[in-house]
Amino acid sequence: MNRPAETTVALPYSLPALAACRIPRGRLSAVYRMAEVAPAADLGGAILAALEHPIGTPRLAELARGKKRVVLLVDDVTRPTPAARILPVILDQLRRQGVAPGQISIVAALGSHRPMSEAELRAKVGAEVFDSHRVLNSRFDDPRHLRYIGTSEDGVPIHIDQEVAGADLKIGIGGIVPHGAVGWSGGGKIVYPGVAGKETVMFFHFSHGLTEENMTGRDECPVRLQMERWVEPVGLDFVVNCVLTPEDQVATVVAGHYREAQRRGAGFARQVYSRRIREKVDVVVSAGYPHDLDFWQAAKGIYGPEALVKDGGTLVLVSPCSEGVGNHPEFLPLIGREDNRTRLLDILQGRAGAPADPLPLAPAAMMARMRRRFRCVVVSPGVSREELAQGSYEKMEDVQSAVEASLARYPHGRVAVCLRSDLTFRA
Repeated sequence: MNRPAETTVALPYSLPALAACRIPRGRLSAVYRMAEVAPAADLGGAILAALEHPIGTPRLAELARGKKRVVLLVDDVTRPTPAARILPVILDQLRRQGVAPGQISIVAALGSHRPMSEAELRAKVGAEVFDSHRVLNSRFDDPRHLRYIGTSEDGVPIHIDQEVAGADLKIGIGGIVPHGAVGWSGGGKIVYPGVAGKETVMFFHFSHGLTEENMTGRDECPVRLQMERWVEPVGLDFVVNCVLTPEDQVATVVAGHYREAQRRGAGFARQVYSRRIREKVDVVVSAGYPHDLDFWQAAKGIYGPEALVKDGGTLVLVSPCSEGVGNHPEFLPLIGREDNRTRLLDILQGRAGAPADPLPLAPAAMMARMRRRFRCVVVSPGVSREELAQGSYEKMEDVQSAVEASLARYPHGRVAVCLRSDLTFRA
């Protein structure tokens, strides 16, 4: 018997088990990727133009005049923002206003991610900047390095990395991509949860978990608006946000107020990352790329394409997860539970204490909701079958086997492939 004609779809991985899948042509619905967009012809010029024409604030040169302690916040190794290309332009502007390297700290805003190694920090900010400035990780889980700066209007105690809290000029550098909790990243997210303490970050996650909604790509979503209110007491004077091409080059740069500039940038990012759904399908193959260092990050590959999967369908997540589950080992066991939302409410209303690591509770509640709606198979050499079983996930050793087994469950089902975890989808 002749096999039906197949289409081979390459995935963004070199490991043979993850590299590609073959799908019968009559059953392939769509392959979703970022929109093609040209990189900035002159990146340095684009950054400088954004600094000279900020959105919603005075120019950075004006803000820097007379400042004694400046902190530059950069996103971490899990984000491809080319901080090493952006920082020299900003540092030159500061130098021209009399701010010396000894007055400047560069802080990697980790949120609840693991600390970056010295080699990673050097690569992130560039060797010359690393050697001439104070560069360090934020420390969200060490009370000795946090400063309490007050309580938000809705009762959230705000603890911030003391290196950031003590600065009289705070500048955030990051990218804008779809995000499951706040719609789009960028803007004030570099402060909250970027450099907030564990207890403060907990409230950020909890506020999302209680919604039980996937906020990916949503505009003005309630969690972002709440988060921005929490940023106000901390202060974030200026942001430089970029939107990248599919090859992780900078397409556009926006700068200025953390809210207004982020909204402008998100409007451009929507054109790049938002894809129209051709049809809902029974099987979705989703690459965790580029947020695939560990399962905590790669789970974005379930969030993003959730909108593509029919009720009762199957999502095949493909990701190396070279660092295993990640910094939150309880994440998968919590996904397997049915009472996460109740536990969140009990903690917030004082009926129960928070666990030692409360941060996975809220994203696990979201993942558990999706798990109940559709089956999830994971192809990853970095996470064991036993670990995945704790989250009620199945493991398969290679993507082709996972596709064939999934198609066998749906004799007339169709397949969509999502090549990036940071896409968002609209009807």
